[in-house]
Amino acid sequence: MMTHYRTILVVMMFLCILTAPHVYAADILKQIHPYIRVTGEYSDNLNLTADNQKKDFYTTITPGIRFSNMDAQSGVNLDASAGYVFYNRYDDLNYFTANVNLETRYLTSSHFNFYLRNAFIRSDDPREREYFTVTQDNKFVLATETQRAVFWRNVIEPVVEYQFGPENRIGVRYRNNYYRSEDIANNDSIENYIGPFLTYWFNRQHGISLDYGYTNGYFESDPDLNGHRVGGAYMLRFTPRATASLKGAYTKQTYTDDLLDYEIYETSVGLSYQFSPTLSAAAEVGYYWMEPTIGSKQDGVTFRVDITQLDARTTYRLSMQGGYTQDLFTSQNLGFREYYRATGSITHFLDRRLSVGCTGSVERAESEPDRRDTIWTAGANITYLPLQWLQVSLGYAYQQDDSNYAINEYKENRVMLSFTATY
Repeated sequence: MMTHYRTILVVMMFLCILTAPHVYAADILKQIHPYIRVTGEYSDNLNLTADNQKKDFYTTITPGIRFSNMDAQSGVNLDASAGYVFYNRYDDLNYFTANVNLETRYLTSSHFNFYLRNAFIRSDDPREREYFTVTQDNKFVLATETQRAVFWRNVIEPVVEYQFGPENRIGVRYRNNYYRSEDIANNDSIENYIGPFLTYWFNRQHGISLDYGYTNGYFESDPDLNGHRVGGAYMLRFTPRATASLKGAYTKQTYTDDLLDYEIYETSVGLSYQFSPTLSAAAEVGYYWMEPTIGSKQDGVTFRVDITQLDARTTYRLSMQGGYTQDLFTSQNLGFREYYRATGSITHFLDRRLSVGCTGSVERAESEPDRRDTIWTAGANITYLPLQWLQVSLGYAYQQDDSNYAINEYKENRVMLSFTATY
């Protein structure tokens, strides 16, 4: 199965390279940058446990390659690495690690556009980052492991669309999400998702969007899933910078065990604003109703706020969401949860070679029977380029889970020192 995904990756990457206009072999070679990274980390709670914490120093040696020839019409962004992790004390945890992030696109003159994203990770970190997010997003899935166990995940998402106006398009998105863990207590899973979509603007002010998603989910130790979601939105553009929206959606999750079935109804209003080419903000507030086949109805307010600043000197991301989440296709497959999260990060370049940054987040998850978890994280880092080809990074991270179930609580301090040499 892994060989199958690697074959798809390689084929799609080279197809996009070959179809990119005016790209020659010499130019491609100039855009390939091999690198090697050596990272030392210390954790005072490897397994994120309440008691009997394991402490250790571990070293990761990771050779990799970066390639980018992306332009407005086509190209590839690739960052791929593979290496080995050496634990100082618990050497039985040593393992091979890997990480691949691929993004491609090809916009044709006939207005048929093709996009593909792929994310692959092989790791033993108890907390898994959400796929298709960057480190600065500081967003993790809700499920948390309490033992170091190697897992791997591959998510491939191609999109085909037909563009019949500056902002009008109709298309379909497919996603295959494959998760496997070496810990027999984990819940291996496969997600297959297909979703047609339509965006149509009647004029510069008024537009609509419609989408449908079908999810087929296989779980190793839980009932399998068939999910349907229908969504729509009306959009009103007040100015070229400001757009309001009215949204509604219906979700039906059906499991092979009918006792787990539930439906979600939700509606919301939103506003997005482009303050400048580098600063944008979006806010949304609404309400949801969740009706399970067995159990009591749940409802509440939903909200989402995102502020993003991306310029050459200072980058920051602030995000808040509230209402609920569906933790599916993770190590624990927690399912529907009342959920609230706020995350933030900032990176500032003091000069061309020196940057500093910090991250922080707070999450609260509630589930039956009356379990409540509040997860805090904070971190800081400094990055310096003493030479054009050498990068040195020093970082610190802290995370803590305050739970009304004492067995779920943990605290961890982690320190990282990394050297990256790039050709």
